[in-house]
Amino acid sequence: MANSGLFKELLGYPPKTPEQRVSWEALFMLLTTVAIGFLARSAAVEVRYTVILTVIFAVCLVIRFITVYEKGDLIFYLLGVVAGGGNDLMSMLNEVYSYTSLDFIPFLSELIPLWMILFWGQIFLMFRKVFNLPMFKGEAFHPNGPYLKGWVDGKLILDIIILIILRIAIYNTYDMEWWVPALIYGTVIAIRFTVIPLKKNEWAIVLILPYAFLYEGLLITFGLYQYINPVFLGMPLWLYLWWVFLIPTIIKEVFDRIEYRVSLR
Repeated sequence: MANSGLFKELLGYPPKTPEQRVSWEALFMLLTTVAIGFLARSAAVEVRYTVILTVIFAVCLVIRFITVYEKGDLIFYLLGVVAGGGNDLMSMLNEVYSYTSLDFIPFLSELIPLWMILFWGQIFLMFRKVFNLPMFKGEAFHPNGPYLKGWVDGKLILDIIILIILRIAIYNTYDMEWWVPALIYGTVIAIRFTVIPLKKNEWAIVLILPYAFLYEGLLITFGLYQYINPVFLGMPLWLYLWWVFLIPTIIKEVFDRIEYRVSLR
């Protein structure tokens, strides 16, 4: 009976609580992750498996949006496709790392498979659900900054500048000794966190990042992609630092603004 109660608490349908929304999002991500596990290596040698993966992702997404859609989900999904997929594509063009899957779209050939771009939207949906858990939510955003009618403040501008600096740095140092990009990332991020310390909820987000690291390590084990100069779980040290900066600051800041806008609709 206790297990039945826990199951209902986490996977009650339709999902009504933040915990249930996270659980359902994780369930759909599990389905696509299993597909990657079975087909990623085959997709590296035969393009038909890339087609199969793309179809699986598309079908899962359609079912997901029909069954557990929440107001605003489409906005966050499209943001993931554009921002996550776009960042990935830029990394491919600069040869920072490489995907193994072949692709059936000429423009994406030898860069990033289409299903991975679709997957980035799903990853951003998971970020949204996690950020809305009470321990990670923090203070609600209200437009009170000095720029663009309050939508932009000095903190966001600083973080965007840091983001650009770090991306330019990795495009030019990824193939150097493993400690060179890590030193640059660590120094810049340490200064940022000293000048503007993380809030309690932001530290909570940082503390759960090992789950994200393990998940990405699992995808690398599946043969999805390869990094240069990995130090642990197939990932380079600079990447760990990148996520520690990016997720609790840039992504959370942007998501809070979108959530405010969605709440007005």
